[in-house]
Amino acid sequence: MRIGIHYLRPVASIAGIALFAYLLQRTDPKAILGDIRTLGWGVAVLILLSGLRHVLRALAWSYCIQTEGESPAALELLGPRLIGEALNDLTPAGPLLGEPAKVVAVSRRIPTQAGASSIVLENLIYALGAFLFMLSGVALAVVSVATLRGFRWIGGGLVICFLTSMAIVYRTITRRVLLLGGIIDCLKRLGLRWGVLERHEQSVRAVEHNVYDFFLNRRRTFLAVLAIEILTNFTGIGEAYLILKVTATHPSLFAAYLVESASRAVQLGFSFVPLGLGVQEGAAAATLQAVGYAAGVGISLAVIRKIRTLFWAAVGLLVMTKYSIAWPGAEENSISYEAAHCQR
Repeated sequence: MRIGIHYLRPVASIAGIALFAYLLQRTDPKAILGDIRTLGWGVAVLILLSGLRHVLRALAWSYCIQTEGESPAALELLGPRLIGEALNDLTPAGPLLGEPAKVVAVSRRIPTQAGASSIVLENLIYALGAFLFMLSGVALAVVSVATLRGFRWIGGGLVICFLTSMAIVYRTITRRVLLLGGIIDCLKRLGLRWGVLERHEQSVRAVEHNVYDFFLNRRRTFLAVLAIEILTNFTGIGEAYLILKVTATHPSLFAAYLVESASRAVQLGFSFVPLGLGVQEGAAAATLQAVGYAAGVGISLAVIRKIRTLFWAAVGLLVMTKYSIAWPGAEENSISYEAAHCQR
């Protein structure tokens, strides 16, 4: 299994690059450059909007930290967040490298276990918020393009799937089912050995307990974090609308909402593809084409958004030079590698 995943990431990256090149070939690159020039100082607005999104997620992360003493403020977590996001965006390893890097960076202020737990929590709540946002996008599309009868069937199916998923999650949390602990126990019974998890078995179990304690004992904080995570999606809607206003003849918030919903789905499903090359362009093109835009508008939108991604990735790499000087040993913090990834 691990060998398959090891080869899957570079293969997916190569496929993404090939898809990106194919989509660019179908769209006139000069037209995309023309859109960028037309956007002009709007690029600065895109950078500010995406920067606001990073600040909001850093704020959400700060609420997830469970440790004695003073916790880092949101702005203090912005640097570690940018480091992790730079590695997430630029490398095929994606979260397998970026999330542990956050733990290593923040371990200068809080214990490693607390850092790993907080990142797992923030990612889980972010995924829930993104799922709710995507679900609202699907519902909005169904309402707009389906008949009332069709909407009842599709909308009803979505609601049932969502409620079933939430019921399973709720049961898992209330019963404190240790998923990673169960995996370790199963591996032991089968006579198999998973080196990293075995060396840090107690720490992994402690991280899981911290996650359950947060959901069971800090419900108001959970709702506040969830609200912040959902709010982050609206910065993306603002970005999409701004680009459509420049590149399309009839921009609409509806189209911006849908394309951002598609972007969140791609981000969650293809986090190991550097910069989302190909998949982001394909998703944006298909989404906008479904609501009456030319496919080239979606490709241009996704390419333009990479400008702000590259900007913040460059900032993250610069910040990393500061944190790398005093990073603790990687072996001591390897718990973050497995805990953060497996919980996602």
